Amino acid sequence: MSVVRKFAAVIVGLLVLSSASLAWAADSASAKLEPQNNSGESGTATLTKAGDKQTKVVLDVKGGPSGVNQPVHIHKGTCDKLDPKPAYPLSPVVNGKSETTVNASLDDLEKGGYAINGHKSAQEVSTYVFCGKIGGSM
Repeated sequence: MSVVRKFAAVIVGLLVLSSASLAWAADSASAKLEPQNNSGESGTATLTKAGDKQTKVVLDVKGGPSGVNQPVHIHKGTCDKLDPKPAYPLSPVVNGKSETTVNASLDDLEKGGYAINGHKSAQEVSTYVFCGKIGGSM
């Protein structure tokens, strides 16, 4: 094989790998969950495409109370100015974990101006304990 052909094969291989990693990145996004109201709770939300019109949302939260169901929602807006009506409910965070598949495309969630918001408990739903803007590749 000539040097030119070997070089061309290497370039094609790199392009294939590059395309694969770009496709993977487009299939997931994240939100950094920041503490609110001196809660000390923070973490990450990982959003992964689960079909054309569904997204899997996995939360990993540190600093929260153990054994308490903490309601979580995706809201339209920003952490500073959330629409009070949840756009998509998520499974409550229990012992720092939550996993839900919502009926919304990852693309819509990333481009639609949404945030993930957590509440202290079902009894104290008006107290926000963490929030994060959706967007950004993993």
